[in-house]
Amino acid sequence: MSASVVLLSAGCTTGEGEGKAKDPASATPSSPRPSTTATKEEPSGSVTTAPKLIDGKSLAAVANIQGNMEVPLKGGVREAPLNIMVSCQGKGTLTVTYAPSGLSFPLQCVDSTVSTTYNQIDLKHERASASVSVQAPSSVRWAMSVGQ
Repeated sequence: MSASVVLLSAGCTTGEGEGKAKDPASATPSSPRPSTTATKEEPSGSVTTAPKLIDGKSLAAVANIQGNMEVPLKGGVREAPLNIMVSCQGKGTLTVTYAPSGLSFPLQCVDSTVSTTYNQIDLKHERASASVSVQAPSSVRWAMSVGQ
C-alpha cells in the first residue's frame, strides 16, 4: 500500500497576527489560500500509529481515530513554528483547525490509500492553552502528530 504525502502551505492570519503558515522547505510565507506545493509517493503509511514528525518535539499524538476530536496541546505552545502532520484513510475530507487562531486546512482522504499532509504554522504568540481539532466523517480513520 502506498501513501500520498501532500505538503500544504496555508497563509492565513488572524487579527492577533498569529497563524502564518509556510512551506517547510523554503521557509517563506505563502499565498493567503491553501495550495498544494508538492506531492510525494511513500512506500508505507498507516493510520494505526501517529505519523512521525519531520522536526520538533512532540506535543500531542493520536492514532486510529474515527470522527471528530479536539487534541489539547499540553503545556501550551511557544512563539515558534508549530508542526502538524495528519494521515487519513477512507472516503471523505477531514479539516484540521488550530485554536486559538482558527487557522485550518483540509485533507482529502480516499479508501484505497493513506493520505498524509504536513503543515508548519509560524506562531507569533506564546499560548498557555492551545489545541488542534480534526473534523472528519465517520467513514475516515486518521492519525495526527503535533510538535514544536
